[in-house]
This record gives sequence, C-alpha cells and structure tokens, in this order.
Amino acid sequence: MTPAAKSSIRGLPPTARIAALADDGVVAVLGGSRPSPHLGRFSIVPHDDDGVVVARIAIGGHPILVAAQDERFLRGSVGESHGKALTALFERAIAERPAAAVLLLASGGVRLHEANAAELALARALAASLDARAAGIPIAALAVGDVFGGASVLACAASTLALLPGTRIGVSGPKVLASMPGTPPAHAARSNEGEAIFSAEARVAAGHAILLTDAAQDIRSWVRTAISAPRTFADEVAAEHDRLASSDVAAVPVPSNASVLSLFPGAIPLSADGWLWRSGDVTIARPVGAGSCGVDFLRGMDDALRGFVDGNAGTRSTVLVVIEDSAGHEVSRAAESRFLSRYLAHHAALLALARARGHRVVGVLAGTGHSAAFFANALQGAPLFALPDARVVAMEAHAIARVTGLDVAALVRDDPLLGQPVRHFAAQGGVDAIVESAALPAAIAAATSKCSRRSAAH
Repeated sequence: MTPAAKSSIRGLPPTARIAALADDGVVAVLGGSRPSPHLGRFSIVPHDDDGVVVARIAIGGHPILVAAQDERFLRGSVGESHGKALTALFERAIAERPAAAVLLLASGGVRLHEANAAELALARALAASLDARAAGIPIAALAVGDVFGGASVLACAASTLALLPGTRIGVSGPKVLASMPGTPPAHAARSNEGEAIFSAEARVAAGHAILLTDAAQDIRSWVRTAISAPRTFADEVAAEHDRLASSDVAAVPVPSNASVLSLFPGAIPLSADGWLWRSGDVTIARPVGAGSCGVDFLRGMDDALRGFVDGNAGTRSTVLVVIEDSAGHEVSRAAESRFLSRYLAHHAALLALARARGHRVVGVLAGTGHSAAFFANALQGAPLFALPDARVVAMEAHAIARVTGLDVAALVRDDPLLGQPVRHFAAQGGVDAIVESAALPAAIAAATSKCSRRSAAH
C-alpha cells in the first residue's frame, strides 16, 4: 500500500488522483500534447491535455489503464481532443488487454464550444468503451465529481459504477431543468428537491450505483473486486436488462410505422407491437418520432432489441438499421428521477452486443439527431447515413447565445462546429454519406456488402 492510499482523492488534480491509486504511486502518463484547436476563437486558453489525463498504472500488481478528467478546466467538458483521448484509451485496452480500465469522471458532458466535433468524439468513445467490454475488459467508472450529459451515459455504460459522497449524476442537471421554457419560478427555485434527484446518495439508495468513501485504499479495493469477478459482456447486458425491466412499471407508447415505411416501402412488422420491421435482409428499428426519447420508449425498444440479439445468436449476421429522428432525450424531473442515463447506456450496450455478435448496426439520420438521444442511438451505428434535410442539434440555439454571445442565426446556419444542417456534421467526419431517401436502401446494401466481403477475406 502506498503512503497516499489512506488519503482523499477528490481534492487532488487528475495526475495525483491516479498516483494515489497506483502501486507505489508509479504512473506512466500516455499520449502527447493534445490541446483543443477550437477554443482560441472564444478567447479560451487551451490545456495541453484538454482536460483528461490518460495513464498506465498497477493496482495490486494488476496492469490498469486509467483516465482522469479535470473539472477545473471547463468543468471537465469533453471536447474533440478529450473524446479522442478516451477512445484511444479503450482501443489500447483492447490491444493490450489490461486487467481493467478505470475512469475517474468529473464532467459536465459535451463541450458546448465544440458541439458537433465534441458530440461525435464522445459518441465514439462510448462505442469504444462498449467494444472493450465486449472484448472482455472490465470498465470501472467512478464519479469523483459531478457527471452530467453524455459523460453520465459513458459512466453508466461501464461494467460497474461507483460514486463518491457529495457527487451528482444525470443527463440533464438541476440548472438545465430549472432553465426549461415554461418552468414556473417557484418550481425552478426548489433547488434542494432538485439536488436530491441527482445526488450520489439518492442514486445509491435507488440501487443504481455503489457508494464509496473518498479514500484511495477503498477505491483500490473496489477496482480489485471488479477485476476478480468478471462476467461475459452478454451476461452483463442481460442482467442489466432484467434489472431495468423490474425497476418500475409504466405504459409503453405504441409505435408509429410512418417513418419506417417512407424509407423502406414494403417493410413488414416483425411483431404486432411494431418496434422492429423487416425489409429483405434488413431489420429496422423505428425512430422516436416527434416526441422526446424517454425511459418508456427505451424500455419498449430495448425489449425488442434484446429479442433480436438473442433470437439471432449463433446464426448468420444480419443488418440492423437504427433510424434517428426525435426531439432529443426527455428533459424532465420524471426522467431524471428514473435515471435516464442508465437506460440510454443500456440501449447503446444492446447495439454493441449486436455488433459483437457480427451484426452490422447502421445508423440513418432521417430527421433531427438531437443530444443524448442521437448520441446513444444512431450515432452508435457505422456507417451512418443522413438524408439531405437532416439536422444535428448538439447545442440548442439559446445555449449557443449564452455561451458565445454571437449572432445565433448565422452560427446555427453556417458554423462548422455549431451549425445544425447535416453538412456540418458530415464535414466533421460524423456522416459517411448524405443520400436521398429513394437511394437509401441501395446505399445500405452496398455498404454492408463491402463489410461482408472484408469479413470473408479475413
């Protein structure tokens, strides 16, 4: 045990947090300088590490890869370089096969100043983390500070989640809920009630996470436990599905078939409930539609996806198309009380399990790709196609105005990082092709046929 093993880690800077957990305090920092290329325009001085330290250590003699976010820099927000560093960590884990990868998280989520590039980078980190779990690498996530937005989904996508006392976690934090249009001032002022939803103590009491004391020796023991009791990714996903299904009872919305049939004429439903459809050799998951993506939608869809994954286990691979068009994730006290982050993470995990079993998960942005709904759904597909009139809303106009103080209309229309027309997201590398709806089935067939030929060649 190191001399620092009995100490608190929350008040330490990221590298010191890592050292407090490491055998003999030995830390090998990985990666070179990666300052954000986007912050200068906002008169923000970038940090060389972009707010995340990635390192290799040992805990109890076991090799561990670890990432520690720095909440002192832009609230630990994930910019493009930050997200790429996380992705590289998980890819390194798949290649090196350490005993575990540990995330010391403290983040407000996607960095608003780099909206399109940042959302894409964090979505790819989420996919890489799940691919690492599918490859047999335990991922242990610990909230060292507050964890909101897409970072909360990344946390919930880990094999095990722990929280330090006094931390908070959720997709939409108290300030976001209070700032929603139409929120009565008296309701917005009930900060104590709002804080109770997000607190570590409330999440642990609801069975969503483990509460750890802020002591390095206890955190080291938690990591060793994660290493000593590994399960297969499929077993972990199945267990999480059963836990979420039994957590509460709610009416599941009845799906509409309009969006599916407009893109895949002649598609037929695979069951009476209409969550999944079939067109030739392609299985299609219906989009949310005009409403927001909440717990009830995810529960209905994920029951269907679990049936698809289990029903096709051991058979030839198929193509699963995930269509994106929604008003974004549900922003409400009810959704946060039910811990929407965990449901979004489980949805992404089911898509990762489909990938792990050889199915091609293809994303289609048919309308609006909005915030965490897009992040955990179609943005997990590869390739990702988009229709010409599609939009990506990584950052709402009122938030753009608050953060930049610039001409919002011009930024939303023309800015490569903040612009919402899909051409801007495509320019960041987030879309493989923009195609007309009539050409979509052929484009999917051509892309997945190439994947099949590459797989056969290997």
